[in-house]
Amino acid sequence: MDKPLVRLRPVIVGVAVACILLLLVGPLAAAAVVLALAPLGVGVPVTLGAVVFVAVVGYAMSSSVQWVELDGDVIRERRLLTRRIVEHRVGDIVDAKPIHTNYLGPLQNAILDALLDTTNRGFQLFFRDGTRLALIRADMSGIDPFLGALAERLGRERQG
Repeated sequence: MDKPLVRLRPVIVGVAVACILLLLVGPLAAAAVVLALAPLGVGVPVTLGAVVFVAVVGYAMSSSVQWVELDGDVIRERRLLTRRIVEHRVGDIVDAKPIHTNYLGPLQNAILDALLDTTNRGFQLFFRDGTRLALIRADMSGIDPFLGALAERLGRERQG
């Protein structure tokens, strides 16, 4: 049997690559040009600011997930930016909460409902070590089979 797999939709991967180029590569390239062409009194602060900006944005983007699979009692995720594989045990799940969009207005929620054909936006899994894993329906495909297999696995594990 294939492992249940959740992956980013191709259009979302394209948007993510564009954001990586725009927010990580772009500022560094611009800083290099400013450092090369402007006086040091201007170039050095601009370059340091760009490096700090890229570090903060890179850190924020480093938790983005490309895919998640369920392999027995292990949930394996691959980070989009770092390509790192992170593993969690199913037994380490302490909570699962639905993702809400209450902060959006009624029109925005109605549009999302129509596009997704559901009011369910996805779920966030919370693990014993404090880490979280968001499974966002609008960004990912394969969520329903994954969650079904995960619920079955959790039920078996908690029964003993």
